[in-house]
Amino acid sequence: MMHRQLTVVASLALALVAGACDSGLTDVNRNPNAPETVDPSLLFPQAVVSSIDRVRSDLEITPSAFAHWPQYMAEFQYPEISYYQFRPTTSDGWWANFYNGPIEDLGQALRLAQTRNLPNMIGPILVVRAFDYSTMTGLWGDIPFSQAAQGDAGIFTPVYDSQQSIYDSLLTNLADANTMMNANATGPSALGFGSQDPVYGGDIDLWKKFANSLRARLGLNLSEANPSKAAAEVAAAIAAGGFTSNADNAQIVWPGDGINDNPWCATQLEGDGCGGTRDDARMSATLIDTLNSLNDPRIAVYARPVQDPTCGNAPGCTPVAAGEFRGQPNGLEAGDANLWGTKASRLGTQVFAPDQPSYFMTYAEFSFIKAEAAHRGWIAGGDAAAATYYNQGITASMEQWGVDAADIAAYLAQASVVYNPATAMQQIILQKWIALYTQGFEAWSEWRRTGYPNLTPALNAQTTNGLIPRRVVYPQTEQSFNNTNLQAAITSQGGDALEKCLWLDGATCP
Repeated sequence: MMHRQLTVVASLALALVAGACDSGLTDVNRNPNAPETVDPSLLFPQAVVSSIDRVRSDLEITPSAFAHWPQYMAEFQYPEISYYQFRPTTSDGWWANFYNGPIEDLGQALRLAQTRNLPNMIGPILVVRAFDYSTMTGLWGDIPFSQAAQGDAGIFTPVYDSQQSIYDSLLTNLADANTMMNANATGPSALGFGSQDPVYGGDIDLWKKFANSLRARLGLNLSEANPSKAAAEVAAAIAAGGFTSNADNAQIVWPGDGINDNPWCATQLEGDGCGGTRDDARMSATLIDTLNSLNDPRIAVYARPVQDPTCGNAPGCTPVAAGEFRGQPNGLEAGDANLWGTKASRLGTQVFAPDQPSYFMTYAEFSFIKAEAAHRGWIAGGDAAAATYYNQGITASMEQWGVDAADIAAYLAQASVVYNPATAMQQIILQKWIALYTQGFEAWSEWRRTGYPNLTPALNAQTTNGLIPRRVVYPQTEQSFNNTNLQAAITSQGGDALEKCLWLDGATCP
């Protein structure tokens, strides 16, 4: 753990000084502050940290969409996002932060590593790149991919690739990454990122596990759009070898030193031990009611007891005893939402602790993927194996959050939790949704794919027919700089509204 913390510090420091290094002091024709190339070992750590910051900070932290649309949290001060009033300028920021940040860095690093034929560098780059692009196409659908990050080649108005073609490429990239990486390589082929790797500290075998686990996630995402390909990709990824314990989790472990902190901490009120100013998120009634109904011990980690157990005039409120937990309804308009400030549980302190890890993907999620694959008959074992993987997923999530063994055993023994083949899909995805707390984008993606958990659209929903959003609108900046290709993408997908389905949605599209 300490090794990974030190790695983050070293990687961030290297990223900051990368542009300032120049040994050719006598070369007056070169600008020492603008090197023509930057080594992949400097580009990669910056890209990794900025990737996790984009997906587990910009997209997730209140008042952003993916704490609210999967109904983990609700807003009591700025409730618009809870009822799906989405600002196009938010999309502008997300788009620019991806393409001008990790996508640009990963593109440069990949080209340099390929030129030097360094498979133990190429592999991790492809994995993080697949994570980023799968998130981006999950937000918008068709996006620039094959021509993206190629300004150096004179491509300033890249075409938009279809979501289907992007997935085909990413799945191939992940399979190739697993094959090419070799912890036992010798000579130049053995060169990897070593201590500059902020995820695994240069452990190639763990990168192979991440490649295969992420391939399983992306393969499963095809379950409605292309079931046969989904089955083949998931089975192949599992056979290649994914995560086997929480020690394999793909994560950034933050030092928590006041400089390199968990991004959730950086937004939170300073009085909570962090350096931010925000205190407008409250737990959603959907999540709190679910955890209460299942006697889930994670509730004391995910949330804090209410400050005021009475209700006053807060709409939809039911009194609770002191020390208990209560969630706020999603979608209340400002006047009603403002009444919930002390009535609903705040986020648990561990969630935004300065040193709390940020997760790319976990063993718990991979276990639930295997459970679904076994239930569907994509891998061997049927429902007997599915039950084992399902229990492993629950156990891994609880251990990840520090729940003790006795509480885990008691939880698994409950009739409402015991695996039932007749309701297996609902159970697997419900438990996966609980486990994906703080990874809201993944939970939203699972809901779009399966319809589980059975979320009720927020009150006062601003979308057509009051539907939960299934995508994000394209950024306004593309209308100015790449409008021809943008309009072609909008036309091919049948529109740009929040409730418009993506190709991945397949048969689950209403």
